[in-house]
Amino acid sequence: MFQIITIALTVLVAWITLYDREERSIYLSKKAVWILVPFIAFLLSFCIVKVPSNNVGIRWSILSGTSEKTLNEGIAFKTPLDQIYCIPTTVEERTIKKVNIQTKDAQFVTAQVNVKFRVNQKDAFKVYKRYTTLDTLKKNIISNYAQKAIGTVATQYNVIDVLGSKKNEIYDLSTKTLSKMLKSEGVELVQLTIKDMNAGSEIEKAIADEAVAKKRVETAEQNRLKAQKDAETKIINAKAEAESNKILEKRLTNKLLVQQYLKKWDGKLPTVSGDGNTMIDISQLMNF
Repeated sequence: MFQIITIALTVLVAWITLYDREERSIYLSKKAVWILVPFIAFLLSFCIVKVPSNNVGIRWSILSGTSEKTLNEGIAFKTPLDQIYCIPTTVEERTIKKVNIQTKDAQFVTAQVNVKFRVNQKDAFKVYKRYTTLDTLKKNIISNYAQKAIGTVATQYNVIDVLGSKKNEIYDLSTKTLSKMLKSEGVELVQLTIKDMNAGSEIEKAIADEAVAKKRVETAEQNRLKAQKDAETKIINAKAEAESNKILEKRLTNKLLVQQYLKKWDGKLPTVSGDGNTMIDISQLMNF
C-alpha cells in the first residue's frame, strides 16, 4: 500500500510540475527537472532489493500474486508493486522427542526422531505460498510428516523386526518416504535419525530371548560346519596318504630291492658255486 501511495504522489507532483496552465500543455523546464529528480530517485529505490546470503527471495505482486520464479541471493530488481519475502536455505533441524508408532502386529513403539532439512531454492515459493514462513513449516508440518512416514513403514513389520534385524531396513524406507513427502512441499531432506526406540519391558525381554536363541542356533550351526570341515579334511588327508603309498609301491622296483639287499650285505661272497649236479668249493681256489 505504501508503494502505491508513493507512486500516486510522484505522478501528482510530476503533473503539477510539468503542466503549464497558460499553454495548457506539459512543459519540461530545468526547474521541473530538479524538482522531479528526488521523487524519481525515491521511486527507483523501491525497484531494487537485496536478498541476504543463504536466503532465497519470493516475489509477491498485488496484481499476479506469488511468483514461481525465485530470486537468488544478492541484488535483484522488481517493480514498485512487488514485495520480496526472504526464506533461509540453510540446514534446519527439528527434533520430535516422542513419536508413537504402531506395528503390523498391533504393538506400539515410541522413538525420538530428528529431522534435518532445508528449503529447495527453486521450489521455495511453495513454502511461502502454503505456510508463509519457515517457522510454521518447521513447527507443525515436519513433525507430522516424520511421524506419518515412519508409521507408514512400521505397519509393514512386526515389533520384533522393528526393534531387531529389520531396523536398518525400516530406517532406509522411512527416509525415502519422508524425502518424497517433503519434496512436494519444496523441502529437501538432509538426514532422518530415529533413536531410543522402546516397546516396553515385555517386548524387550522377548527380543532378548529371541536373540539368545538365535545365537545358540548360530553357534550350533557353526560347530556343525566345523565338524563337517574337519571330517572332510581327514578324508582328504587319508586319500592323499593312500595315493602317496600307491605311488611309493610302484617305485619299489628290482633296483630298489637290490639297494636294500646291498645295505644289509656283510661283504662276504658265497664259498660254494655250481649247478644242481656239480658243486665247487671256491674258497680252496682263492688260496692259490
